[in-house]
Amino acid sequence: GTCITGNVQVDKRYLEGPRNVVLERDTPLEKFCELAKACKMSGCLAIMQISHAGRQCPSSVCSQPLCPSKVALKMPGLPSLMTGLMVRQPREMTSVDIEDVVERFAITAQRAEEAGFDGVQVHSAHGYLLSSFLSPHTNRRTDDYGGSPEKRRALLLRIVGKIRERVQKGFVLMVKLNSADFQRGGFSEEESLEVLKALEATAGVDMVEISGGTYEKMEALQTVKDSTRQREAFFLDFAQKARAACNIPLMLTGGFSSAA
Repeated sequence: GTCITGNVQVDKRYLEGPRNVVLERDTPLEKFCELAKACKMSGCLAIMQISHAGRQCPSSVCSQPLCPSKVALKMPGLPSLMTGLMVRQPREMTSVDIEDVVERFAITAQRAEEAGFDGVQVHSAHGYLLSSFLSPHTNRRTDDYGGSPEKRRALLLRIVGKIRERVQKGFVLMVKLNSADFQRGGFSEEESLEVLKALEATAGVDMVEISGGTYEKMEALQTVKDSTRQREAFFLDFAQKARAACNIPLMLTGGFSSAA
């Protein structure tokens, strides 16, 4: 089996919530070594999910989060003023910020390997930073990282390549990817299929976990049909499309409540 941790942050300045676990260049590894050992006690692979929260940093831990473009988060059911108090207006990332993020993901993956983990899962779903680069709703850049679908996925592909350069050949590299954002002007299923093909073409990704939604639209929690809930697998329809489009190994998440 496989044991995947919750998201470990690559940058302590931009947390998804208070008391997040962070693994950076100078972070002591003792506790991470213990965690990896515990994950593998029953023979499971130990996979560390690594993430950058992007614009979805609460104001309690970050006064100015990062985003590909200066697009404020709108929480469903909350007035904009209240959302603004909970999550601050993000600033548009500079080229220096982008290079820093690439390096941080690579460092965290490298240190996870040093701690005894068998692999990492790069979190590129749910509206976090890498997911927001994929979406035309939050990525309105006009440089090498925005505009066309190819440019919007460039950061994710760079990070995958940089991690592969830093870790051993047998180290597992997974990606968590939205099937779609489920919001007007956001990341679509058609684009997600193209990202899957691009990840497969790198020959560096071992598996992709399929999910969906963002903080603005958590499809897995909000608008699922009764028939889908009964079937349990929220993203099965997309997974079938993905399997027809590419051969990369897929993992399905969302909605499972029974072992059968």
